[in-house]
Amino acid sequence: MAILSILLQKNFPMTYLDYTDSDFYIAIKQLLLERGKKVELGRGDLLCQAGEMASCLGLLVSGSLKYFYTLTNGHERIVSFSFTGDLVGNYSCIRQHAPCLLDIAAIESSVIYQLPVKQVDAAIGLDYRAKLAEALCYQLLKSTIDDYCQPPEERYLALTERFPDIHNRMTNRTIASYLGITPESLSRLRKRLLTRQP
Repeated sequence: MAILSILLQKNFPMTYLDYTDSDFYIAIKQLLLERGKKVELGRGDLLCQAGEMASCLGLLVSGSLKYFYTLTNGHERIVSFSFTGDLVGNYSCIRQHAPCLLDIAAIESSVIYQLPVKQVDAAIGLDYRAKLAEALCYQLLKSTIDDYCQPPEERYLALTERFPDIHNRMTNRTIASYLGITPESLSRLRKRLLTRQP
């Protein structure tokens, strides 16, 4: 069944806090799986590069991605991660016809189904396009607030709770960059947490 007819049959309630579990979000994922082009990335391959124009929204079906900014000294500052089941891309930049603000690269072998945003927009309609943009904007705002307001330990615990196998999937350097600390500080944090366990 086409996504547009699914959307027309229901008036999807979508709160900011549960949008990833909503029928609407599931319908977007289904659209990407059914109509999207399969893209395979190897470790380190870029999905999108800062400063370039992007045009696609994707669904990460396996693997993991990092969203990062390269500092003037050449070091990466990881802003966010995406894992299996997440929508990926620079949707807000695409909607604004602006270049990507961040690089997006595979941390490990990853598979994405992506579709040009114009096709996503045509399938979901204007009202639902706004809902999608609002939901993704909320996700970004929450992540930014967490970065500035939560100490690294709380962010680390939230990350490992959501992705218990994260240390098997990426390096300590990558995790530390996301937390805004050094790899040595991450090692001390992990050791401290281990000594607290009963």
